[in-house]
Amino acid sequence: MTDSVALTDGVDRLEQANAALAAGEIDDALRLATHAVDLLSAACGPDHPDTANARLTISAVHERAGQFDVARQFAVAAMNSLDLHAGCGVPEVAALRVNAMLVAGNLHRVLGDLDAARALLGEAVIVAEDELGPGHPATAGAYNTLGIVGKFAARFDEGLAAYRRALACYESLGDRSGMAAVLHNLGGLEHERGRPEAGIAYAQRGLALREATLGPTHLDVAADLGALGALFEQADRLVDAEIAYRRALAVFESVLGPHHYEVAVVCGNLALLLARQGKADAAEALYRRALAGKRVALGANHPDLAVTMHNLGVLLADTGRAAEGVELLRTAESLLAARLPADHPRLVAVRTTLAGFR
Repeated sequence: MTDSVALTDGVDRLEQANAALAAGEIDDALRLATHAVDLLSAACGPDHPDTANARLTISAVHERAGQFDVARQFAVAAMNSLDLHAGCGVPEVAALRVNAMLVAGNLHRVLGDLDAARALLGEAVIVAEDELGPGHPATAGAYNTLGIVGKFAARFDEGLAAYRRALACYESLGDRSGMAAVLHNLGGLEHERGRPEAGIAYAQRGLALREATLGPTHLDVAADLGALGALFEQADRLVDAEIAYRRALAVFESVLGPHHYEVAVVCGNLALLLARQGKADAAEALYRRALAGKRVALGANHPDLAVTMHNLGVLLADTGRAAEGVELLRTAESLLAARLPADHPRLVAVRTTLAGFR
């Protein structure tokens, strides 16, 4: 096979891999992306930007499957290859390099290594500013991802500053979708720091932008409604919270069907709200629907199932079914312990809950 044929085939395989990933066909996506790496490496070399891009797709496949450490290994490998092209003067390569840094930095965050995430994302911001300029989408993305890490690290002022820089970048680009995404994240930051009314203002502004741009039944609008519901709930505006969650659920169900992951997430959030109102039977039914949906979407061993198992386990234990509840909590602990470090907040939370029932 000539280099030109291998290059063409590699690009084709990579496009097919990304399409399979978007469709949720994880095994096919991994097979195609791995083949793409082999073809592109043979045609262009193992450190060529196209090869690095294919490795980022493999990283995304493993991340979707909950294999975060493996995903990070591929992202770091792609980033290291792209570092060899630093300062090459090709904007597309610089943007790809920044993207690899963002992917690796976000995976540091997911795995609980917040210091490494902050350091890498701070570097990504510098690279983006220097090589692409403040008005480039990759620069906005770098600031936005740095803001996410600031939220998770409880460095709220740092996160707020990064989000505001991201918002300014998107405003300069006239990118209303980007602006809405940052406003969504600003709402999440205020939720995390316990200032729901400030978060509601951001979230409602982002929702209005999104609805005006995309219409009331778009999936991004549903995601904004779900986030707004969480803020209403934190502010003890429970009626408003339920309205927002049910609107989000209706959009997700109509567009994605009843068994999609996003439907499962909203079911879990609505269940938590109903449990808080003492509606245990309705809450249990929604938790079980959420758990079934996540199993279909993610597989039986994905760590995200542990969140729903934890909440359902607490509900069962609190309503007189302690043995069944503790069994679920132990399963949640096992799922998290297999994928996350011992000091990860989610694993610590489950173990703390379990200790309270022993």
